[in-house]
Amino acid sequence: MAKQVMQWEHRIGRRLQLRDLHILFAVVQCGGMAKAAAQLGVSQPSVSEAIANLEHAVGVQLLNRSPRGVEPTMYGEALLYRSRAAFDELRQGIRDIEFLADP
Repeated sequence: MAKQVMQWEHRIGRRLQLRDLHILFAVVQCGGMAKAAAQLGVSQPSVSEAIANLEHAVGVQLLNRSPRGVEPTMYGEALLYRSRAAFDELRQGIRDIEFLADP
């Protein structure tokens, strides 16, 4: 069990960033990196770098790239599915904090 936790920390926990996941969502939603960059207000190379970082962190290709755009691989779909749940939980956590902070 301790070895699994250490592997997660080394492989994913320290390298996986919420910003990169947010960018992955935008790329898939927009169907391309250039469109996602424009939507997010960042450069296309920074979008490409974020996707490359994610793919390196998880060790698989997350997107199928073609001249017509990008589509998530089965790995990308799985990560998006679980990430959506994580983002939903984080949003709920912010709502909880706002509720608790409101006198």
